[in-house]
Amino acid sequence: MTKSDQANTPSGSRSDREWQEFLDEYTGPVRRRRGWLVSTILLAALILLGVGYWRSVARSAMSPEEVAKSIEFFQIDSQWVVKEKVVYDDFKGVILVPQVSFRLRNVGRRDIQYMYLLGVFRFFDNGKTIGEGYQMTLKEPLPPGGESDLITLTSGFGYRGSSASAFEKYRKDWRDALVDLFAKARNSKMVPLKTFYIARRIGGQPVEVQIERPKEGEKLP
Repeated sequence: MTKSDQANTPSGSRSDREWQEFLDEYTGPVRRRRGWLVSTILLAALILLGVGYWRSVARSAMSPEEVAKSIEFFQIDSQWVVKEKVVYDDFKGVILVPQVSFRLRNVGRRDIQYMYLLGVFRFFDNGKTIGEGYQMTLKEPLPPGGESDLITLTSGFGYRGSSASAFEKYRKDWRDALVDLFAKARNSKMVPLKTFYIARRIGGQPVEVQIERPKEGEKLP
């Protein structure tokens, strides 16, 4: 404001600074109440989010013990299958790998969903791992008493031979195999479930060699 403006300013009128102080005096409490309201709304939203997380995730978590007690296997089958045909400089033939299939029944009290299954295939005599097969199952909730579709786990490694029929010719040299099944569901830790023997049967071949079961009381390796 210039001197001429100040000279023309009527007596008793307020300067710009005085007007700002006047407005601050009346609008300050309103702004403070508005800030308190915004903080309260944000706090309430965080509490609601926390409750929702607890209900959907933390509350739904399953302990390893509950996972193991909630799963029952049925319609179990196993065999060896041709994984692929290979042609190398020093070898031409097929890769034969162990496979297990089964269905699950929920015998627990809660729905089970998004269960990760792992099958570790190994030799019976020395416990050496042959290979692993895994699958994410139960994308839809499996209610108590519900039964899953057929689930198949196939090892990534196995025997190799000139043909599938060649394995039958030398089946006496086959080594017994089994599969250890593990599961993880609803943020639980990986938990061991069952161990099954792999039948000496080749997919598409009519012959099956019976596996000698361990004697009663004999522990698995």
